[in-house]
Amino acid sequence: MKISQHCYLISGLSVEPPWTVNAGFIVGRHTTLIVDTGSNYLSAQTIYGYALCAKPGNKLIVVNTEPHFDHIGGNSFFISKNIDVYAYPGVKRSLEEFQQNKEELNNTIPNEVRRNKQEADVFYYNTELANPNRELLPDQNIDLGDVNVTVLSTPGHTPQNISLFVSSDGVLYCGDCIVTGYIPNLEAGSVADWKIWLKSVDILKKLNPEIIVPGHGYSINGTAQIEEEAGNMKNILNWAIDNKKAPTQ
Repeated sequence: MKISQHCYLISGLSVEPPWTVNAGFIVGRHTTLIVDTGSNYLSAQTIYGYALCAKPGNKLIVVNTEPHFDHIGGNSFFISKNIDVYAYPGVKRSLEEFQQNKEELNNTIPNEVRRNKQEADVFYYNTELANPNRELLPDQNIDLGDVNVTVLSTPGHTPQNISLFVSSDGVLYCGDCIVTGYIPNLEAGSVADWKIWLKSVDILKKLNPEIIVPGHGYSINGTAQIEEEAGNMKNILNWAIDNKKAPTQ
């Protein structure tokens, strides 16, 4: 879905029930920047198809906003096409972690026969582990031709989380720094991480974006909704800090 002059949102890509993940892309005069690659090869195919159709002659690059597999699972599709994948240093996962992620998904299948048949393998058709092959610099600007994208360090959910701001369009792709609808995933974090996360939410608010594309959930449009959703995130983080545990634990 086109959400501004240069920016697009791809929503509802499958992760595992009830989670879906968002991706997107930003189209410049000579380069299209793809934001995240979804969980698997098939998601990446979908993202690639939309991005290619938006401006077929453009060079394509990819940026991962974090190291979790729902954001980097489709990397291998792009790398197989010699498309560079950028991320902050430290976005690197092991084959063992990838296999564990596949097994965890298979274990969520309620039917024993389907679970024993390893039907989660269908979800991971052609999917291979592929870490980013290019590193981003802090506060880097990426020139796509007639539009610039600012890379912002917004840690908390993970130390490597970044956001991408297209100031000319007022569009912010924030990864999992803000999510809507879902309770954010705080399970792997600590009180120290959640305090850092709070500061990152404040950094994003100060940008005064008009549209926010979160890592999960529906897009956030306009000042009032942005204030509400950022406030929801801060309330959840403050609760976790005060109680020294994730709200889902």
